[in-house]
Amino acid sequence: MWTLGANCNETGSVFQGQYGSGQWPGCGEIDILEQTGWNKNETISHFHWGDRNTGEYKNMGGTLQVENTAEEFHVYAMEWTASSIKTFVDDELVYELPNSADKPYDHPHYLLLNIAIGGNLGGDVPADFSEGTFEIDYVRIYQ
Repeated sequence: MWTLGANCNETGSVFQGQYGSGQWPGCGEIDILEQTGWNKNETISHFHWGDRNTGEYKNMGGTLQVENTAEEFHVYAMEWTASSIKTFVDDELVYELPNSADKPYDHPHYLLLNIAIGGNLGGDVPADFSEGTFEIDYVRIYQ
């Protein structure tokens, strides 16, 4: 579960330039929930952005051990204010990123829900793999 700046104008982005011509990581990415293919009891929350002053790629984040993520529902949450962005699992803080003018977290983002297979976090995909399940009970967004 992650967000991407609505101003991102790259192939596959939802708004295709409607809100600007930003490129990743300058538009900002917030990973509310990530997991690796080899450890489903570790929740990763990570932020990626391009520094507005230097253009340099920056990233920060944290992890939290959460048992039974494949067998039980958990509440994954994000609280975003002008001064910080916090991510939680079952009300336990995973990471807090101070928000400031050098970060692109002062404009609209959109939410993505997906299963990424393979790659750096997914690991090797078994040759006989044919399907997976990402079961979500509900999504709520408050403003």
